[in-house]
Amino acid sequence: MKALILLPIVLGGIAVIQAGMNKTIAQTVGLATASLINGCVFALCALLVFLMTYLAAGAFPEVIGFPHARGLTFKGWYLLPGFIGFLLVFFLPLVIMKTGALPVFLGVIAGQIVAGMLWDAYFEKIPIDAVRIAGAVMAFAGATLVIWKR
Repeated sequence: MKALILLPIVLGGIAVIQAGMNKTIAQTVGLATASLINGCVFALCALLVFLMTYLAAGAFPEVIGFPHARGLTFKGWYLLPGFIGFLLVFFLPLVIMKTGALPVFLGVIAGQIVAGMLWDAYFEKIPIDAVRIAGAVMAFAGATLVIWKR
């Protein structure tokens, strides 16, 4: 479980690499094509994971495996995470082209801190307290120092 805390750090690093690679692809074949390639690879990977968990549900934790007992249900808002993923894949490389990766991802981190606190408060029932606000302010201050123009 302790190693799991490192996963967001690894994913954050991978997100920078992905956006940088997409920027390079976009400069060659266009951002629309880069997004399409990303979407196709993502769809293929998601289909493979779904099929593996559907066919061998007992081999995976319940949160990953297909819940045969509940059946397949669908709500319209299930489309939002995929749309948000598309926005990230499409717009992060575009902004990196204009500003560089560091300011972009510091902005992403700032947005994630605010959204994370709000999510925790409203959906996870973890209150926003002075310590969390102070931590967010320190993170913003640190981010500002990193991109400060001399």
